[in-house]
Amino acid sequence: MFFVLILMALTNGISVLSFNQPKLCPTAQWNSKGSTLFFMSDMFTKYPILFIDSNNTIYSVSEKEHEILISFKDRIHSTSIRYSFMSVLSAIFVTMNGDIYTSYQNTIISKWIASTKKFVTVMNAESVCSDLFVDLNNDLYCSMTEENKIVKRVLNKNNEVDLTIVAGSNTAGSASHQLLLPRGIFVDTNLDLYVADCYNHRIQLFNLNEKHGKTVAGQSSTDITISLYHPCSVIVDSDKYLFISFYLRHHIVGSGPNGFRCISGCDGEGIQSSAAKIPSKLSFDISGNLFFRDGTDRLMKFTLEKNSCEYLPSTIQAMYSSILTNNQRFSRTLFDHPFYYYETIEITVSKNDLYIIIGNSSIDLYGHVYKDHFERFNPAGNLIAWYGKCCNKDQFKFTLDLKINTKYILVVTTYNPNVTGPFTITIFGLNTIRLQHMNVEVVVESIYSSALTQAHPKYDYRSCEDASESFYEAVQVEVNESGFYTILSSSSSSNMHLSNYVYEHNFNPRMEFGNLLTNRNNGCNGNPSKITIKLMTGIRYILVVTTCIEYQTGKFSIKILGKSNASFQRVDASPITNSSYSSNLTNANQKFPRFCGSSGYYYYETVRLTVLTNGVYTFLNDPQLNLMPFYRHICDSKAGLTVKLRAGTTYIIVVTPIMPLYEVEFQVLAYGPTNVIFERFVDNSTYCYIGGPCDAQVKSIGLTLDDILRDQINRNMTINHQPFLIKISVAITTLILIAGIISSACSLLTFQNRSLRQTGCGLYLLASSITSLLTTIMFTIKFWFVLLTQMSISVHLSILQGGCKSIETLLKLFFYWDAWLNACIAVERAITVYHGVNFNKAKSKRYARWIIFILPFCIMATIIHEPLYRQIFTYDMRNVMLIESMTDDIAETIEDRNTWCTTSYSQSIQDYNTGSLFVHLLGPFITNFLSALFIITRSARRRVEVQKQQTYKAHIREQWQEHKQLVISPTILLFLSTPRLVISLLSGCIQLSDHVWLYLSAYFISFLPSILIFIVYVIPSTLYRNTFKNSRLKICQRPRS
Repeated sequence: MFFVLILMALTNGISVLSFNQPKLCPTAQWNSKGSTLFFMSDMFTKYPILFIDSNNTIYSVSEKEHEILISFKDRIHSTSIRYSFMSVLSAIFVTMNGDIYTSYQNTIISKWIASTKKFVTVMNAESVCSDLFVDLNNDLYCSMTEENKIVKRVLNKNNEVDLTIVAGSNTAGSASHQLLLPRGIFVDTNLDLYVADCYNHRIQLFNLNEKHGKTVAGQSSTDITISLYHPCSVIVDSDKYLFISFYLRHHIVGSGPNGFRCISGCDGEGIQSSAAKIPSKLSFDISGNLFFRDGTDRLMKFTLEKNSCEYLPSTIQAMYSSILTNNQRFSRTLFDHPFYYYETIEITVSKNDLYIIIGNSSIDLYGHVYKDHFERFNPAGNLIAWYGKCCNKDQFKFTLDLKINTKYILVVTTYNPNVTGPFTITIFGLNTIRLQHMNVEVVVESIYSSALTQAHPKYDYRSCEDASESFYEAVQVEVNESGFYTILSSSSSSNMHLSNYVYEHNFNPRMEFGNLLTNRNNGCNGNPSKITIKLMTGIRYILVVTTCIEYQTGKFSIKILGKSNASFQRVDASPITNSSYSSNLTNANQKFPRFCGSSGYYYYETVRLTVLTNGVYTFLNDPQLNLMPFYRHICDSKAGLTVKLRAGTTYIIVVTPIMPLYEVEFQVLAYGPTNVIFERFVDNSTYCYIGGPCDAQVKSIGLTLDDILRDQINRNMTINHQPFLIKISVAITTLILIAGIISSACSLLTFQNRSLRQTGCGLYLLASSITSLLTTIMFTIKFWFVLLTQMSISVHLSILQGGCKSIETLLKLFFYWDAWLNACIAVERAITVYHGVNFNKAKSKRYARWIIFILPFCIMATIIHEPLYRQIFTYDMRNVMLIESMTDDIAETIEDRNTWCTTSYSQSIQDYNTGSLFVHLLGPFITNFLSALFIITRSARRRVEVQKQQTYKAHIREQWQEHKQLVISPTILLFLSTPRLVISLLSGCIQLSDHVWLYLSAYFISFLPSILIFIVYVIPSTLYRNTFKNSRLKICQRPRS
């Protein structure tokens, strides 16, 4: 059956695979930065699920909604499948016919049948499947991480218990037939199984029906490949080249005919370090683009750079020849002894471009390319490409995208140890390249020996234990010359695993993160402790040596390798003092919405603190229940924050519970070089922060649409998945746009008539028709800009900044311009009544043209400060969690990233802004109202002079009946503008989420005057109505003629 399927695929060109195995060129390169497609905190899960089928349909999971999200290639809107199993989804796989296999944390495996659109239970696996795969024979594979094995079930059989172990066994281990906490799996078209053997730091290949695997990458590989650290996902392309993502390091590497290269994360770029300790899932699309789903629920895309395959530079730009001698040696990997001779060459390019680096020799070569810095005692650091192969003409070959103003180091060594001989390096490219031999610094070795005993103090290297039983010794280290140094440690017993930590200036076990320069758990991951760090002269460093297992004692030695001698001196822990502050959070405390977009409010207490001495301080809390005010690191029983504080500066600590409106007793403990002075305070000033950390702006006049909608929009969801408030806002905005266009078009049709433009009034009305249209269009642009930029996180920052500074300003310009034109119309009418038959139409038109031209510049001058004070504010929702109990690994992740347009004025600018708002909103109304009263009274006075038989009051009543629309119109306009004025002038702190319907309605109402110009000016006037009818008739009759 298998060969029949393959034959059908070859003869008919039909894909029999539901997943993608693209054919990649040897020089394929991916954009290392990546772009985020989805970013949804609602989807947070410990199992980062992703599948892309051969139609480029993306399958992901919303754990919060219990939905499988399906995003089709050419459709804007996604669909969803709701699963009913009340458990966390752990893996999915989609077959060619659209059936979806799903596994859950409750060990159930189910299938969603596309033809019936229903779920059926496939089996109870009796262990969680961290990954699923269905091969060409319709066999289902399950990666049982906790059972250290991969099992297979033949789906064509009805026997539910028909499970076969195809990799690993029931016992953990590192032998070829064993696995240790396996994760990702992949089965190729030959039915060969690839396993990411996570805690054995390797990729295992199990050929069909073979129980013993071959290590194709990582530790114990029979060939020289790559050092892996907790690989969690593996996929292969059509040529069986590997692509691997790392657990706990967030690297992505790929292999090819030219060896391994780093795709993202290996040089400190690419994926953000804030999410560097979360498992990841890889998948190809049909075009060869790499998709990456991590535990912070970002779906990232690494685009295949087409130009990396379109051309290969054939012009030789540089050549370098030399001879490897026995003068220099280093360890190529973390596991080998330093028996490899090498030479270092600095590469400098003159232009960003693709370059081909080839090494040739009569001996078997191996090449490494580093970025910025190479340290021979830490060969994995800064490594971006590496390869070597026995007995080839081209011993190694790299195709790399090199950048100007960047230092690259090519390290030429040998495939086998203890080999010397000549070699030649040839670089092809389109631009000039410079190769320069790098002299190897003389390495000075400094050794310190001692022993850990039961008399030594204890150190909490895991940071989450209340009382640690690991002994430690603190050693002061000083160097005579600044530079990179490598710190190695060894013990007298093979069972005694050491871990080293470097602190700057001071160290105290109560402040394990204070002044810490190196990563935690160094040496406790199965590899020897090795630290490469830059040390400076004149600075006191404290090296802490401890054990990975409690109660261990024994002799140890420290070796520091570098450019100068290092001096050692055993020291005691630096003295510290402790201070404390205790209180209760109750309903008497202030409250605020701690998380952006959340409707839940949290009690909080603000504590002012000062210190007498500059230094590093650690703050811990000891609550009765789970209080979590700090985000730096968190354990089950305590949370803490380590910061540098300066004397003479006032700091604020905000303490809040983890649950909304929760009352709890708490205590904050502070450790540092001197006492910390705590003082509770309550800020009752009117300049308060709205909405907690989400709104980093002081309440200022002029509420905008950004302020109203920012917490109501669901991130990375389509319109269909938005709240009812957003949907109704979309409908209202659409209606306003349609009504505004119709009203402005009818007004333009009316006032374009030459007879109406004989006076300034007609010109004002024509201009007002245009500004009303511009206001309506800009209002629509504003609404959709706020909505779309909040719905998607992939909008470029320059677009956000440009829209933030320009759209609101232009909207106000057109809105105020339209309002002042209405005032000019009223004034023009009043002037006409005042002059009567002596009214000069030519002068009126000349003045009107100048006023229409000058007016926008005057308005802009009053609001020019707004784009200067409008800025993009980014707020990250962070989560800190213990992600691996076996190694106590803690990850601080960004669950969501919110970017808003905010304003923050100084008091003087705010006072000016208040006055400007009053002028622009009340000025046109007052002008309209006074002009209308003047017209009525002036006309009545003239009638009294002519018709003396009627009283003045009678003439007033007649004039009111004739000109009442002149008073009613500005009154209506003021009434419609009043809600916006009122909400803008609210004093004190306001919670927008409490009355969002009120604020949004007021905002929409304030723009109704822009769509009422036809109703306000044309319909009440017989002359204008007749002119509109005649103009419309002319247009209707024009095609007939």
